[in-house]
Amino acid sequence: METYRYEHAAMATEFVLTIKNEEEDYANNACQQVFDLVDNLENRLSRFIADSDISRINRMKAGEQMALDFETWEIIRKSIDISALSYGTFDIGVAKHMDVFRAAKQGILTEFEMTNALAKVQEQKQNARLFVDPDKPMIYCVEPGMYFDLGAIGKGYALDQVKKLMLDLEIETYSISAGESTIHFENDHTVLPFWTYPISSKTKQKTLELSNVTVSASGTYFQGNHIFDPRKGSNDFLPEFDRVWVAATDAGYSDAFSTAFFLLSIEEIEQIVAENEKIIWMAYSKDGTLNFVP
Repeated sequence: METYRYEHAAMATEFVLTIKNEEEDYANNACQQVFDLVDNLENRLSRFIADSDISRINRMKAGEQMALDFETWEIIRKSIDISALSYGTFDIGVAKHMDVFRAAKQGILTEFEMTNALAKVQEQKQNARLFVDPDKPMIYCVEPGMYFDLGAIGKGYALDQVKKLMLDLEIETYSISAGESTIHFENDHTVLPFWTYPISSKTKQKTLELSNVTVSASGTYFQGNHIFDPRKGSNDFLPEFDRVWVAATDAGYSDAFSTAFFLLSIEEIEQIVAENEKIIWMAYSKDGTLNFVP
C-alpha cells in the first residue's frame, strides 16, 4: 500500500498530512488543496494578520457592526457553545491576556507588572459587550474590551474543514496533524484496520488503536504552566493533571476541551463527557499513572 507524507507550515505550527492507498498524482493534488484550505483559513482567522476577520473584530469600536465570513461566524459560535459547556474554562476572548504572558516570558514585564496588567485586561474583558448574531454572520460591538484569539480551537477547526474536503475528494484513509497537539485519523477498515497513537505518563505508556477520530493533547510538561484560567484571568492555579488527551468526532471540540478539561475536576469532566456525544473519551496522566474517562 502506497503512503505519501506531506508537511506544511501554517498557524504557527507544522501540519503533516499522510495519505494511504491513493494514486500519487491524486494524493499530490489533494495535498495542495488541503494546504491551500489551511492557508485560507489562517488568513481569515489569525489575529496576527492585519486584514483577517479576527483582527477586524478586535479593532471594532462601540456601536459598530461587521459582516463575517461564514467560517469566522461558525467558529465563534462553536467557541461560545464550548465556553458554556465547559463552565467558562474555554474562552476565545483572551488575546490581550496572551500578549501579557508573552511580554512576561520575553522579560519585558516583571512578575509584578504582569499581575497588574492581567488584572487590567481582565477588567476590560468583563466590561466588554460583543454580540454575535445567532441567525446570520454578523457581529455587533456594544462596548469594546474583549479581544479574540482562536489559538485553542483554530487548528482543530481547520482539521474539521480538511475532513469535509477529503470526503468530497473520496479519500478515506489518511491522517493530518496540527503540530504535536491535535491529530485526526480517518480510515477505511478494509484498507487500514486502525491507526496507532501512543500516550504516556511519567512511568506508563500505552499505544492506542484509533479509527475515524480526532485526538488533542494539552498539558504543562513541555511548555510549562502556559494554561491559565480565563474565569480569573490568571495562571496561578495548581494543576491536577500532568497532561490531558481528548478524543472526539469533532476536531474543534477535541482541541478546545483538551485545554478546558485541564482546569476542571474529574467530577466535572465525567459529567461533560457523559452528556456530550461528540466527546468519545478523555485521558489524563497524574502521579505517574494513565487514566481514562469513561
